[in-house]
Amino acid sequence: MERSYGVVWREGSRAPVTGKLELLPRALHLEGRDESREVPYDGVAAIRVGRSPSDRINGGPAVVVERRSGDPITIATVAQPSVVGEIAERLAALQLGSQTSRHVVVIVPLKPGSQASVSRLLGQGPPFDPAAVRGLGRHEVFVTSDEAVFVFESDFGADSLAPLLAEPKLWQAAGAWGEHVAGPPRVAESAFLWSRSEPEEDISFLPTPGAGDSDGGDIY
Repeated sequence: MERSYGVVWREGSRAPVTGKLELLPRALHLEGRDESREVPYDGVAAIRVGRSPSDRINGGPAVVVERRSGDPITIATVAQPSVVGEIAERLAALQLGSQTSRHVVVIVPLKPGSQASVSRLLGQGPPFDPAAVRGLGRHEVFVTSDEAVFVFESDFGADSLAPLLAEPKLWQAAGAWGEHVAGPPRVAESAFLWSRSEPEEDISFLPTPGAGDSDGGDIY
């Protein structure tokens, strides 16, 4: 469910901007009078509630969104400081959900009898420059008797890699591989995912109540 909040947001050390925050399915969107920002959840490195004075806006509690690239964005609500905790929890949940799509698996069919030759070629590296693929964080290749399986991990999400890696011209450009490839590559679809999660204490981003403060006290 999408929801918007009236907020004041600040990018790095720039001047605060009054506007609204929308939590979209794949990104958070900040809209101001003269500017806007959109941050994909895959591009978020960490989410925390600001504790130091420099993390706050106008002295009030704020959510700090640390990005994988670019300055952090600090977000405070226009009213009801307690809503900051709700925003932090929703952002954390959306960021966690986005982490399931950071892998792309590309399968390249091989001609019969090519496994040994392809393994030797891979000893010199894959048929492209991994450093030239934007957002690629990790790459691994598996070889069977009839397929080469390329596994890509991207900090920017699977959507940023799939169109590029499914392009036949990318693989056709690898001259040394031409005699071993039996057909166009295809992108595998994820059908199941399981991961072990560490037990956590009952932690909440919501503010703790303070004496005489109906909106709560400090956020820990």
